[in-house]
Amino acid sequence: MKFDPGMSKTEHVKHTKDGLDVWQDIFEYARIGFGMIPEEQFARMRWYGIYQQKPNVGHFMWRIKLPGGRVTPHQLRIIGELTNRRARGFSDITTRQDIQLHWLSIEDFPEALDDIYNKAGLYTHFACGDTPRNTCACPLDGVIKNQIVDLGNLVPGIADMFKNAGKEFSNLPRKFKSALSACPLHCHQPQIQDVSAFGVIKSDGRKGLGIMVGGGLSSTPHFAQGLRVFVPEDKIQEQIPQIFAAVAGIFRDADELRYKRGRARLKFLVADKGWQWVRDDVERRLGYQIEHDDSIVNPRGALHTDHTGTGEQKDGLYYVGVAIERGRWSGDQMIAVANLADKFAASGKAQIRFSQKQNLIFVNIPKENVASLTRELEKIGLTPDAPIWRESLVSCTGTQFCNLAVAETKDRAKHILEYLEKEVQLDSPIMVSVTGCPNSCSQYQIADIGLRGIPILLDDNLRSLGCEPRADDPKKTDAFDMLIGGALGENPEFTQEIVRKIPGAIVPRVIGALVENYKTYRVQDVDGDVETFRDFASRIEVDQLRAWSDIPDWKPAPLKKKGPPAQATTPA
Repeated sequence: MKFDPGMSKTEHVKHTKDGLDVWQDIFEYARIGFGMIPEEQFARMRWYGIYQQKPNVGHFMWRIKLPGGRVTPHQLRIIGELTNRRARGFSDITTRQDIQLHWLSIEDFPEALDDIYNKAGLYTHFACGDTPRNTCACPLDGVIKNQIVDLGNLVPGIADMFKNAGKEFSNLPRKFKSALSACPLHCHQPQIQDVSAFGVIKSDGRKGLGIMVGGGLSSTPHFAQGLRVFVPEDKIQEQIPQIFAAVAGIFRDADELRYKRGRARLKFLVADKGWQWVRDDVERRLGYQIEHDDSIVNPRGALHTDHTGTGEQKDGLYYVGVAIERGRWSGDQMIAVANLADKFAASGKAQIRFSQKQNLIFVNIPKENVASLTRELEKIGLTPDAPIWRESLVSCTGTQFCNLAVAETKDRAKHILEYLEKEVQLDSPIMVSVTGCPNSCSQYQIADIGLRGIPILLDDNLRSLGCEPRADDPKKTDAFDMLIGGALGENPEFTQEIVRKIPGAIVPRVIGALVENYKTYRVQDVDGDVETFRDFASRIEVDQLRAWSDIPDWKPAPLKKKGPPAQATTPA
């Protein structure tokens, strides 16, 4: 990187001092106190997952990085105990398979860092900041029966590669997200990552991985573009780390991205230069040509589903998936889950996995232990047999802790779930995303039903509907725009907005009305298969969808006419 004084403010902060160099400073600030932390140091502390928590008056969010969402009972027990001591007894599972704690003070970090790095053998390097974020994967990587190819330890290996490279990747233009899996459901969402690999079976029967680059959501979503390459099974261990590092290098060296912070993502570079330019530069950096295949563009089949419930693994053991309501659980539940994994898993094989839909999965459970494990889970409020709604509803942090959010989400998501689970029966998963701002941490643009928070003025009519004033502005209340029909796979689509500014108190009823109409008017094909919500949303006109979202005491305002969303389809 060649620093230019005209670059963004954050680039000045990084040029003055690398984020990795703040490690010892954290311990010094713990000694001298929060009030002595210079403003620019708050930005650098994100390189270790430490992020100021709203309202920025002494507390921090802390993100613990779990490559592929994997954690041992010993590690989870340490995190649970730390959660109870220092984080007011709860944590959140994120949509990148991390664990996120809240309410930590600067004085808590010497002990907390020792717990995670030394006692648990985990790390928080690059959990935030302009760095390679957590490497995501199918939570059943390595154990699922129909995995296309075996990845071995490649998923944690990629995350460790970036960490061990140190300052080679510690100053990127902005965050860099990677994912790697060979799950046939493509549950690692390769089309919204900066770089990703997905399982492929070629027409000649050969198995391997395809590569995508330049995906991302936020306020300007882009689907990733396929590099039209094939990494055969026998070259995966060698080539995938090299390819991922090369793509990260392209991003790092794109100094033109460092001037406007809002456009400092790889997706803008790929959209501008094209996938072929990226492939050429990757091969130039590698010094060899990857096998080309123009047919490998998008993953085939990517469903809004998660690996909850119970299933047999490829080795005859079983997995048991548990939906975590809104991704939030208590420290006591974390410790109990760790103990149950130790008790019921096959000897020496106990492990817990987290999914990108904020759920957890026990792996390596002998068949004879599944029923006993299920009974014990029900005692701690974590039944594997929860309603379908719970496994597919995700929620971001919201205004409770996030500086960017404009609407509360976690409590709202709880109320939505309570209503839907009681009032609306479901026979197939519908992904619902509750997001507190346009930045899409809970991925509302690819959900079946996406809710995007927005504050609105509170009047007597809204009060009569049960709306309450916001704590930060009593003249306003939370509302949500509703967007539907997002999907990944061969024909990806971002959600389309159908209803604006739904008062928060009636959001559950509006969703319920739409879903009941879906159940009434969906169609079946000749084989008797029922139309998915995604296909239903694509088939029905927007005005009809809006009409089916009406409830007796509230009708939506007309939509403003506007053009299609940016990058609504993958470029050819």
